[in-house]
Amino acid sequence: MDKEKAKERIRLLREEILKLNYKYFVLDKSNVSESVRDALKRELIELETLYPQFITPDSPTQRVGSVLSGKFAKIRHKTRKWSLADVFSLEELKDWEERVEKAVGQAKYVTELKLDGLNITIWYEKGLLKKAITRGNGVEGEDVTHAIRTIKSVPLKLFQEVTIEVSGEVFMPKKSFASLNKEMAAQGKPPFANPRNSAAGTVRQLDPRVAAERDLQMYFYSLDEGPFDPKTHQEKLETLQNLGLPVNPQYQVHASAENSVAYLEKWQKKRDTLPYEIDGVVFKVNDISQQKTLGFTAKSPRWAVAYKFPAQQTSTILKDITIQIGRTGAATPVAELKPVSVAGSVISRATLHNEDEIRRKDVRIGDTVIIQKAGDVIPEVVEVIQSLRTKDSKPYNFPHSCPLCGEKLIRPEGEAAHRCENLSCPGRKRESFIHFISKGATNIDSLGEKVVDQLIEFGFVKDLADFYTITKENLLELPLFKEKRAQNILDSIEKSRTVAMSRFLYALGIRHVGEQGAKLIVEHLQTLTNESPTPKTLVNLLKKLSVEDLTNIEGVGGIIAKSIYDWIREPKHQDLLEKFDHLGLKLTWPPKKTTTSQASGKTFVISGTHSAPRDQLKTLIESAGGHVSGSVSAKTDFLLAGEDAGSKLEKAKALGIKIINETDLNSLLK
Repeated sequence: MDKEKAKERIRLLREEILKLNYKYFVLDKSNVSESVRDALKRELIELETLYPQFITPDSPTQRVGSVLSGKFAKIRHKTRKWSLADVFSLEELKDWEERVEKAVGQAKYVTELKLDGLNITIWYEKGLLKKAITRGNGVEGEDVTHAIRTIKSVPLKLFQEVTIEVSGEVFMPKKSFASLNKEMAAQGKPPFANPRNSAAGTVRQLDPRVAAERDLQMYFYSLDEGPFDPKTHQEKLETLQNLGLPVNPQYQVHASAENSVAYLEKWQKKRDTLPYEIDGVVFKVNDISQQKTLGFTAKSPRWAVAYKFPAQQTSTILKDITIQIGRTGAATPVAELKPVSVAGSVISRATLHNEDEIRRKDVRIGDTVIIQKAGDVIPEVVEVIQSLRTKDSKPYNFPHSCPLCGEKLIRPEGEAAHRCENLSCPGRKRESFIHFISKGATNIDSLGEKVVDQLIEFGFVKDLADFYTITKENLLELPLFKEKRAQNILDSIEKSRTVAMSRFLYALGIRHVGEQGAKLIVEHLQTLTNESPTPKTLVNLLKKLSVEDLTNIEGVGGIIAKSIYDWIREPKHQDLLEKFDHLGLKLTWPPKKTTTSQASGKTFVISGTHSAPRDQLKTLIESAGGHVSGSVSAKTDFLLAGEDAGSKLEKAKALGIKIINETDLNSLLK
C-alpha cells in the first residue's frame, strides 16, 4: 500500500472505529461483535506503525500517553463546579420542591441516577479532547488527561468541531471491580474498599497504561460551556448524546418532584441489579431559565438536589465479639455493635465469618469498624479504622471451647470454621429447631424464634419430634399466651404432620443436605420400594445405601453422600425417626412423572442470566421430568446457557455437552 492509500485507509479506519464506539458506548447498540472492533483497531495500529506521520491526536490508538514524572498539574476550571445539597427523606424532598415552586412557580424535573464515581470535567477544542480535570475544590482541579484518554467510552473526537466544557462521572462497573480486587489479592496487594475508590485510584495513576488495563467508564450529565443554547436540561442531555458523548439512558422528565417518587422507589429497590454502583437519585429543575432564577447558595445550586439512599456502609463501635453455634456445630464469631442504621434497618450485630477473617482484618474489641449490608445479605465488618484504635487495644483470641456447652472447639483440616461436635450442645439444638420449622422444611409458620426459645426454656421440646407432643396446656404456660394464639400454633403443627418426604429429609438438618439434594435423594428412594412413605421407611431405605450408592445419584456428590451415610448410622438419629413414626407423622412421595417430553430423565445445568428467574426455569424442567444440577459433569445432558454463562459454559464445551438457549428449552419441554 502506497503512502496516499495508507493515509486514506487510516482516516477511514479512524472514522469507522469512532462510529462503532459511539454505537457501543453511547447508544448501547452494536451491529458488529467486539472482535470486529478489535480487528479494525489492530489494522489501524499496524498502519500507524508503518506511517507514524499520519497519527492524529484523536486516533483510537492514542488513548495511552506517556508516564507522568510526578504530581498532577493544577488547572483552573472555566466554570465554577458545584456540589449538590443532599436530602435523606421524602419529606425533605417535598420541602425542597416547595422552595423551588415558591420562587419560580410550577416546574418540571429531570431525575438521573446518582453514580458513585469520580466527577471529571473535560475540555474539547474544535471537537478534539484537550484536557480532563478532577473537580478539586470547584475552582481548580488536577490534570488527569493522560488517564481519561484511556477510557473507551470517552470520545477523543466529537461529531462536531466545537469548543466546549462538559462534566460527568467516571466509574468502574461492579464486575470489573471484583476482577480487579481478585488480581490485587493474587499480587499480595490490599484490595480497594469499593468501586468509587478503585475508579479514583485508577484515574490518579501516573502511568496511563494502568488505567488502560482497567475497565473505567464514563457518563456525561452537564454541558457547562459551549456554542449551544439549550432551553431545558433534557435538551442539554440530548445535545451531549448527539455530540457522541455517552449519557446514562435511565434519566426521566417528570411533571413534579412528587410525581417522580415512583422512579426513586424503583431504583432504590433495583439498585443491586445495575452493573454499576449508585447511591441515590439526582433531581434537577428542567427549565434553564428557572435554574437561572433560582441561582446558587455558597456551595450548591438551588435548582438541584441529591436524594441519598439509606447508607449501605457506615461506621460504628465494636463492643464485643461473641460466638454463635449453628445447627451443624459451626462456631461463627459475631460482632456485637453499637446500633447503627444501615440500608434502612438498625444493625446491632454483624458476622465476622471465622478466625482467619478476624486475623486478616485485625478486628479487636473496642475498634471503630466499617460495616456494610447489600440487599438481604447479612451485615458484615468490612474493615477497621486503624487510626481510631485505642493504645490499650489487644488482638482477639479465638476461644478453645464452646461458650454454650464447654466442649472443645475443633477446626477440621482444610476448613475455615471451628466446630462444636457435641450433638447435645444447646446452641446446635436451638438452631436445628429453628431450621426444622422453617418455610422450606416443615413450615410450622405460627412458631417463631422467640416461641421456640420459650419452649426450650420451659423444657417442652428436647428434640425435633417433641414439636408434635406440644399441648395447649403447655402453650398456655408460656408468657403472654392466650387461648387463640395457642390454638393457632396447634393448628399449624397439625397441618405440618403431613409433609413431603424431601422436605422432611431437609428439615432434619443433616450437614451439606440442601433442599435440592434432599429432593434428588427422595426421588431415588421412591424407585427402590413400594412401601408407603413414613419416617420408618426413610430409616430402612437409607440404611441399605452405601456411600457409593448415594454418590451414584445424579447431583449428589461424595461429601453429601458421606454425610447422610454417617448420619443415619447414629443410633440417636434412628431413634429420632422412630419417634416421629410413633407420633404419626405422615410423609408423601413426590408425584409420579408421567411426562413424555424430551426433557424427561435428562439432567440440566442452568448458567448465566435468562429472561426468567432461575427457580422458575428449574420448576419448568422438573415438572417435565428433568433434573437440575448445580454443576457440569459427564452426566449432564444439557447446559442452558444465558448471558455471562462463565466457567460452566467452558466446561460444557470441553466435555462435549449440548448447549441450549431458552428457545431450545421450550421445544424440549413440549
